[in-house]
Amino acid sequence: MKGTIKEDHPLRDQLLQVMIDNEWSDMYITVWTFPAIKIKWDIVKIDEWIDKLSWKDTMEFTQSIVTEKQHDNLVKTKNLDYAFSYNERRFRVNVSFQMSNYMIVIRLLWNKIPTLDDLNLPSIYKEITKIWQWLILVTWPTWSWKSTTLAAMINHINQNSNKHIITIEDPVEYLHPHARSIVEQKEIWKDVPDYKTALAWAMRQNPQIILFWEMRTTEEIEMALTLAETWHLVFSTLHTRSAYQTISRIIDSFEAWQQNQVRLQLADSLVAVFSQRLLKASDGSWVKMVKEILTHNSAIANLIRENDLHQIPSVMQMWSREWMQILEKDIIDLVNMWFISEEEWLKYANNPKIVKEWIN
Repeated sequence: MKGTIKEDHPLRDQLLQVMIDNEWSDMYITVWTFPAIKIKWDIVKIDEWIDKLSWKDTMEFTQSIVTEKQHDNLVKTKNLDYAFSYNERRFRVNVSFQMSNYMIVIRLLWNKIPTLDDLNLPSIYKEITKIWQWLILVTWPTWSWKSTTLAAMINHINQNSNKHIITIEDPVEYLHPHARSIVEQKEIWKDVPDYKTALAWAMRQNPQIILFWEMRTTEEIEMALTLAETWHLVFSTLHTRSAYQTISRIIDSFEAWQQNQVRLQLADSLVAVFSQRLLKASDGSWVKMVKEILTHNSAIANLIRENDLHQIPSVMQMWSREWMQILEKDIIDLVNMWFISEEEWLKYANNPKIVKEWIN
């Protein structure tokens, strides 16, 4: 066995193997109920061959998948994110506490690093990886294949270009073998203490490509902008719903006296924002990614410099020949094919009025 997995824990081994055999995406382990898995969009309890879990079951399950050092961090911070391998498959795990008991959420990752074609993404995702510097963001609050998309983009560079790539992740999900590029993956807690320190060190390690998982603080955003301006191609994420909100969030994270300078930096260095969301089909049988795409041109740069951010969605609609689109375009396509319900798209449309006007 690889990684942090310990030997001989029958319950854990059975549950992980069930996930692998059925390609179930998520499993939930908590006290006083049965283990549960996510099938399509519903939570289903596994109650045929197992009893409800006790506090001892969840404690022993946790101890079977974490190291002593990880457990010390868990007790200290009350939360632990990491990834491990089992039977040649990769899992991402979150361990936390509820009512003083352990709670575990396990996600089964793709069995290989997906290509951009596997994800059915338009060619702009490939084209944007060919540039030599600036900032690329993939955004949305939760479960939108952000990490999967970034892994696919890094994989595309790795397979097609001779670069030095550094990724800074919490945790490392997909393992990139060295191909045409050299890929160095640094995990928070394990290889580097935090994002800020890792980014500072990366500037001295001569990479051409830097990926760090999330811009969480003003200092991290400032460092990302600096790296993007100094001959680095930088990939990162934000928990935002649209290109407009992404740019606004970055600017608003700074003090008022700094914001004009940040607008100038963004106008020059922000080359693309991909805002993604997974929508479920009407019958719940599959999910489909819908996308908002912003790419850099003189019109977008000017709106950022002049702080006319509210006009960005309109400009994006006008420049479709440069692959730009608002989220509603993909939603309208799915609605017109009767693939998604009104209840579903209303949850995620940034401007529901546009969708209603197009479909009526």
